[in-house]
Amino acid sequence: MARGDNRAVLFVTDHIGPALRRRERCLVLAGIPSVLESERRPSAIYYKLCVADADAVPAHLALAMGGCARPPRLREPATPALIDGLGDVAGMLRDEAGFAAARLLAAVWAAAPLLIATLLDSGA
Repeated sequence: MARGDNRAVLFVTDHIGPALRRRERCLVLAGIPSVLESERRPSAIYYKLCVADADAVPAHLALAMGGCARPPRLREPATPALIDGLGDVAGMLRDEAGFAAARLLAAVWAAAPLLIATLLDSGA
C-alpha cells in the first residue's frame, strides 16, 4: 500500500505492544497488506494501523475472526433478575402440578374397574 493512497485506519494506540502485534498478525495471516504509521502529538506519539480503503471490510472481518473485535456493548446481566427467577419457579410448579394430575388420573383409571367390581358385589 503506497503512502498516498486512500487508507482506512483500523487501530490507534499510543504504544507498540501486544495488542498492536496481534492485529498485525491477523492481517498478515489474512494476506491483507497493512502499514503502521506514527503521528506525533503534543501528548504522545500515536501509532495507526492502516489498510487500503478497498481492504477495509475484509480487514475488519479478519480482525473479528482473529479475536480482535470490540466486545458487544449490550450484555446480559450476570445474575438473573428476581422476577425472572420467580417466573422460572412458577413455570416449574405448573409443570409439576400437571405431572401430579396426570399420575392421579392414571391411578384412578387403573383402579376404576376394581372399584366398580367392589361396588357391584357389595350391592348385590
